[in-house]
Amino acid sequence: MKAETQLDKKGPTILFVDDEPLSLKYFKATVSKYANVRTANSADAALEILEAEGEDISVVVSDERMPRESGVSFLSDVRRSWPSTIRVLTSAYANIDNLQHAINEAAIYRFVPKPWNLDELCVAMQDALQAERTATAVAEPVLGPVPTGDAHDANLALLAILAGGFDAPLNSLETEAFQLTHLSGQSPLDNLPTTGSHISNWSSRLRGSKVSASADQVRRDVERCRSLAKSIKNLARNLASPMTAPLSSMADTLWEVIELNGLPIANQSPLDAREDFTYRIPREIMKFVLSSVLRRDTGRANAGLYSEIKLFAAPSHNEVQLTLGSNEDKGAIALADDQSWRIVRSALWAFGGELQTRLDEKSGRPMLVVCVSKAA
Repeated sequence: MKAETQLDKKGPTILFVDDEPLSLKYFKATVSKYANVRTANSADAALEILEAEGEDISVVVSDERMPRESGVSFLSDVRRSWPSTIRVLTSAYANIDNLQHAINEAAIYRFVPKPWNLDELCVAMQDALQAERTATAVAEPVLGPVPTGDAHDANLALLAILAGGFDAPLNSLETEAFQLTHLSGQSPLDNLPTTGSHISNWSSRLRGSKVSASADQVRRDVERCRSLAKSIKNLARNLASPMTAPLSSMADTLWEVIELNGLPIANQSPLDAREDFTYRIPREIMKFVLSSVLRRDTGRANAGLYSEIKLFAAPSHNEVQLTLGSNEDKGAIALADDQSWRIVRSALWAFGGELQTRLDEKSGRPMLVVCVSKAA
């Protein structure tokens, strides 16, 4: 089995294992600007390098599908013998079960999907090197699966890994959408024929316009999915270290939700933010909760039905109080025991918050109240 033999001791070293020669070539050409890169075309060859130079290797990256041994199995061996080495898995064929196995057995730091986005590959390698330098992934030798006490962190890591897996297909979809627009030769409603002189090519131009319109919709959906994937990754990081999540202004979050959803707040329902407060719940969770409450979880812009939205600092907790515009809407504010409201309430409960209904003491109108723990 082939393995490189020359090692520059001056900087960090990354060992990449893959049975595909082109992958070895492109990885080294891309990553060598950040670290010394050693390559091996099999798990056996990689283990030979590690046996000789393991203390000098910071990161081990392995492809999952190799002829004699899987990447997960190889990285599990690396974990047992060189526990402080950062382990990264890459593959074009990963699935949820395999990734869960990779986290539990090999305790991988990151999954990088193939085909690689070279910029994202470089970022992943730089992050792995930083993790090794700061010893965030150092562990004692472990012979079995990840201890049960780490199951929560393992699942959060899987969540972040799966979210990162959206990047490559979304980039591909976006590229194809631009290609469709180019092939159609026009924008969705560009110069549709309106006179008799264009009747002969009306059908083809209309078809091209429809193709372009569909491509534009695909690009919008791609951006939406990309935003959701980013939110999931951020959420996973915040859940893993909740006390390190940054403090956010509730007023700023409310206005962001209002603007993103196009909700009619400014004129019909003034926001009273004189008692603005900060919170430590992951911002993406709070944005989801507020969007659902403002729309009453129906998907419709119901925010105009609120006569007032007020931020209130109670002695034991903080509140976002949403007062309905009329008593006739009292039935609409009931928190039905359906899946949508259960998700909203569970999102708050997970961080010590609560969603309540009550009557406004002054007007007697029904209110929805988002209760949030005071930030530590």
